[in-house]
Amino acid sequence: MKKKLFIHTFGCKINQYESQVIREKYILESYIIVDKIELADVIIINSCSVTNHADKQCNQLIKKILLNNPITKIILTGCYAKVSCKQILQEFPDIIIKTKDEMLEGLNQEIKSFDNHSRAFLKIQDGCNSFCSYCIIPYARSKMWSKPVENIIAEINNLIDNGYVEIVLTGIHIGKYDSGISYLLSQIFKNIKKDFRIRLSSIEINEINNDLIKLMKQEPIRLCNHLHIPLQSGSDKILKDMNRKYTSKDFSEKLINLKTYFPDISITTDVICGFPTETLQDFADTYMFLEENEFSRLHVFPYSKRNGTKAFDLTKVYDNGDLKPRVDKLLKLDVILRNNYHLKFIGTKRKAVPLRNRQALTDNYLTIKNVDRQEGIFDVIVG
Repeated sequence: MKKKLFIHTFGCKINQYESQVIREKYILESYIIVDKIELADVIIINSCSVTNHADKQCNQLIKKILLNNPITKIILTGCYAKVSCKQILQEFPDIIIKTKDEMLEGLNQEIKSFDNHSRAFLKIQDGCNSFCSYCIIPYARSKMWSKPVENIIAEINNLIDNGYVEIVLTGIHIGKYDSGISYLLSQIFKNIKKDFRIRLSSIEINEINNDLIKLMKQEPIRLCNHLHIPLQSGSDKILKDMNRKYTSKDFSEKLINLKTYFPDISITTDVICGFPTETLQDFADTYMFLEENEFSRLHVFPYSKRNGTKAFDLTKVYDNGDLKPRVDKLLKLDVILRNNYHLKFIGTKRKAVPLRNRQALTDNYLTIKNVDRQEGIFDVIVG
């Protein structure tokens, strides 16, 4: 009798992609993929460890499975499994831990579909050696790897043929792609003459160069008018403490340059609130920077202490009660910035792809509701 498999994914686009690689592998091995934990003989948890909260979520799921499905085989993989293996096995000695490399060993890391998604994420790169002082990921994914250009082109062709017209290129640090992200994009556009578009998942400010800007100008339909550029802080002191490789002035000047070329561009960003050395003035500098530079969306993260990082032993300069009000203030600013950006396009026509629940996503990252079109790239009026 065929075994039944359930896969639960925590975390980033890379994890979601790797879960799909694993899913397709097990389907080829005659497993049945089920959508409920209680139906599974085998459960694979693809874990994240970017924050303490991510670790806790994973532990809670394991406890739930062991309580309700005690005979089910549990396989834990992903970043949490890599950086906290000993502690996990002390608490859960009966589960199986496999590193990402063990799970993906012998596989081409290519997919033909993207389960329960209308857009497809495509992993082009892995690994990070930047060692930002707050980040555990370089310890979980230290090996630098880039997928060959020809493999990426073949994978995109397959995904387009299977109905995915937006491909999101993703990686831990895609700006470190071996031959350069601009070269990769140029080869994709040169070799694929189909109806599709590319969105970059995230790119560092220092890696946005003239070649990329030139490509964005040349390919206004096939390269989305949206860049996600992690800021993390608007305070130069905190950026230095974080071991980020730019100043607030560097960042702002690059944004001005981008908006000169692309007035409609959507710039989204990540910001960490409550880094240990963040004073009230540092927070005020960050808030002002975000407000003045008119980002279209903020992803706000409270600082999470990660054992093994350089920031782990830093002493906080603020009281614990100061963090939530700062986070809340940035979340309120996010709502304002999103609304302000959206209002600029009311009544205009944009290129969009379908999402679930009668929604669509425009090239500049606006979500449009009550859309009937369910396939392809199409024109939509922003409402």
